[in-house]
Amino acid sequence: MARPKGENTLRKHFKLTEETAKLLAERSKAENMNESEYIRYLLLNQSEHPRSKELELEIMRLRNEINKIGVNINQLVKNSNSHIYSDDDKMNLIRQMDIIRDLLERVTTISI
Repeated sequence: MARPKGENTLRKHFKLTEETAKLLAERSKAENMNESEYIRYLLLNQSEHPRSKELELEIMRLRNEINKIGVNINQLVKNSNSHIYSDDDKMNLIRQMDIIRDLLERVTTISI
């Protein structure tokens, strides 16, 4: 992955632990690049906000759970409109929805 001479004019100096430096050396060698090329490659070929696979999987699970909750809410609203629930049941539902909203706000702030 040779670059035209003079293309990169700025130098950046940073510190790594021995373990991280070894990992960088191994991964860049595996890709047949020097360490600078490998770092540039990683920077230029990643999305703007990279996330770990575990976080992506957890977000997908959260979306599925929210969808299930939405289905349940639709059923509750239908039954409520049919006058099956008491006012106490409705107030309890509102409190539970507030708890869910607060938890969802916390999760979305953490994942951003």
